[in-house]
Amino acid sequence: MAQCDGVDDDVGIYTLQAFRTFPGTPDECREARLWARMHMRPFCDVADSVELVVSEFFGNALRHSASGEPGGTVFISLVGLVSGALHLEVHDEGPRSDAPRTAARVVSPDLQRLDGRGLFIAAALTKEWGRLPATGGPGYAERGYTSIFDTAGEHDGAEYSGPMITWADFTTSVRAPAVVRTARHSLS
Repeated sequence: MAQCDGVDDDVGIYTLQAFRTFPGTPDECREARLWARMHMRPFCDVADSVELVVSEFFGNALRHSASGEPGGTVFISLVGLVSGALHLEVHDEGPRSDAPRTAARVVSPDLQRLDGRGLFIAAALTKEWGRLPATGGPGYAERGYTSIFDTAGEHDGAEYSGPMITWADFTTSVRAPAVVRTARHSLS
């Protein structure tokens, strides 16, 4: 395992608070990965996993939501706690104008297809992940961060057609990085 940055016992509860809004274009997926990688330097044990999951969730937001339409955006946040928990969120802008809302499902990859492996990989690399309405849709307050494997929200008949948050939790062995990194960027 690679040696991580040193630790500082006086960083408070957060070891990382970073967020940024990206234009919803395919070339910005690379920028999102680079941004995530920059913030993962103190968390070397999960850096590759976080970068890959950011890329997958960003790509899904473009492909399956209005974030990929002209003028769309994707919001990403990373929060780390001294306990070793690292939380990622990718916010999309709701369903595409030309397609219905889709449900995120982990399925076994079809070896005959070139795509369809991303959520399977994300499930393997994270402690847990899921989706929930971004703006208080059905079940939001009652369920909070609900695992993707608890699919009651997808089948309970509640119609929600707004923005979604795709989230993932990672466990890192780094408890308190030497530098608290905060990035608050918003691109128009």
